[in-house]
Amino acid sequence: MYKNYFRFIALFVLLLLFPFDIFSASSFKFAFFTDIHISQTSKEPAEDLQRAVDEVNTYKDLDFVLVSGDITQKGDSISLAEAKRILQQLTIPFYVVAGNHDFNWLTTGPSLFENVFGNDKFSFIHKGYKFIGFTTTPQNNQGNGYIMKQDVDWMASELKNAGAKLPVFIITHYPLQTGDVDNWKDMTNLLKKFNIQSMLGGHYHRNTFLNYDGIPGIIHRSTLRGKQTVGGYSILCVADTLTVSEKVIGYEEQEWLKLPLNRKKMKLKK
Repeated sequence: MYKNYFRFIALFVLLLLFPFDIFSASSFKFAFFTDIHISQTSKEPAEDLQRAVDEVNTYKDLDFVLVSGDITQKGDSISLAEAKRILQQLTIPFYVVAGNHDFNWLTTGPSLFENVFGNDKFSFIHKGYKFIGFTTTPQNNQGNGYIMKQDVDWMASELKNAGAKLPVFIITHYPLQTGDVDNWKDMTNLLKKFNIQSMLGGHYHRNTFLNYDGIPGIIHRSTLRGKQTVGGYSILCVADTLTVSEKVIGYEEQEWLKLPLNRKKMKLKK
């Protein structure tokens, strides 16, 4: 009887001290696709995406798929529709943002993308973490990436609603750094006020780890096969650390990064 009593007291104390960490956040896994480049002139990108979707559907422990831009090669409606057709075969939810190839080839690019996918940004909470995706794309064919003011304002609203303590993952296409996005500091100055765990993106078609003004930046491989026989994607596991693995179609996962996560409550910076 006394043992049960003390167990109850111990649980009550834990609830008071760590309510967020115990019940709001738990481990989970998701897949990450980027730089798909569906094209009317080549069958390979669609084949690579189809194989990635088919393989992800065999997993029993993946919760969703994030897709971080360059869905198509030229942003045309036929390629966008084909990408959506394949992605819709996923048996788990997927969330999409646009990349430079989805917008900058056609003046109708932004409206076409939103007509097909419904939006070029997303926001949701999953097991104690908030995921926010927004678009970075050039203002013209030759320019660097750019973040529109309305997207900065939208991000500010989403982050304010999340609060300073909720851990957040940010998803966009471009790396947020000089040479890639002209006004990247507009976004990092905002993000530094909140509990950002990392930023996830693509554009480089390879796995690499970057630093965006103190915010961890993780760039992922393309779904394209390139010079290999098959393509691939990434699998991320969120627990006490973020584990990032490359998954080549038909092969075992190859872990390439471990990043400690910070779920502690934070004071809002002025």
